[in-house]
Amino acid sequence: MEEITQEQSELIASLELYALEEVKKETQALQELIDVVNSLVDIRVINGAVISDIKLGAFELEALAMRIPAECSRLQCRLNQYNTRNMFRDMQLDAQVTIELSRLAGTKGAAEERKRKAEMAVLDERVQNAVNKLIIRGIQGCIDRADKVYEGVKKVMDYRSKEGWFDRKGGQP
Repeated sequence: MEEITQEQSELIASLELYALEEVKKETQALQELIDVVNSLVDIRVINGAVISDIKLGAFELEALAMRIPAECSRLQCRLNQYNTRNMFRDMQLDAQVTIELSRLAGTKGAAEERKRKAEMAVLDERVQNAVNKLIIRGIQGCIDRADKVYEGVKKVMDYRSKEGWFDRKGGQP
């Protein structure tokens, strides 16, 4: 088998959609938390001056400061599951390629050609493994963005606490 079959092309296309949907599903709760922050922080320029409005009170900031890391932790557990599965799948794929290479020993062609043929024999599994790696990167990217949002929330909380905004000791919440 030296070319990609129609079934393999269809598999690749469907797995691409699967990867996008899986990342969206896994990161939905975290993305909603990020969207809350985005929707409640307004920054605009009026007459050359930057005006900002943070519509998050102390309670909302505290809730976000607790929830974002908790959701990141849940997603990290999912990443660990994907990574574990992929690690064992990688080992299995390497073994399958080795088996295919041994079957092709003594056949026509250079060693590189035989290796390519052996790798094509396990293309479906390689594609599935690549999809899992894309899902891992997608989820990790969302965690990284959420961590930056969390740091921003934490900085606002720290600032408000230093300025006496909490517990009605000063400033407005």
